[in-house]
Amino acid sequence: MSRTPHRLAALTLVGALAAGVAGCADDDPAAAPAGGTSSTGAADATTTLISTGLTQIQAQDYAGAQGTFTSVLALDPSNVYAHYNLGYIAQLEGRDDEARQRYEQALASDDAFAPALFNLAILTETDDLEAAVALYRRVIEASPDDAASHVRLGYALIHLGEKTEGQEMLDRGFELNPALANAEPPTYD
Repeated sequence: MSRTPHRLAALTLVGALAAGVAGCADDDPAAAPAGGTSSTGAADATTTLISTGLTQIQAQDYAGAQGTFTSVLALDPSNVYAHYNLGYIAQLEGRDDEARQRYEQALASDDAFAPALFNLAILTETDDLEAAVALYRRVIEASPDDAASHVRLGYALIHLGEKTEGQEMLDRGFELNPALANAEPPTYD
């Protein structure tokens, strides 16, 4: 199983366990973004920029998307989607430290933001599997039907010797998304 960022939200592609999404916004891209804005005009501008940034990510214009999400932060410094998507881009480009920082900034705005928790857990697995387990548990608490989190948590628990609970998590993940049973399990050093 790869360390590719997770996908949750409006732009979803069905597939492998840790396949990446073209960024993240809430289920209604027209909804007001997280974080405060002082006026309807600013909220509209932020929403438009987020939509533009997601389109840029989908087109693999990561430099353009990075500039767009930076513009979102100029309007709304605590915008969870901008921080998350900047982290997602950094993770895709192998800048893991920057990705971690951006996911943590997203979580400072919304401590239950499942996509940031999941991607942070993936980044944490190699350094501290027990900390990654705690993050996967938070994802499942925030998003109980997140199949990928159940599966990754299951593999991690089995690796840590907690075979019964690990198998329960795997079974639940495969029940939620049977295609994940065909995904390659992660390897831990």
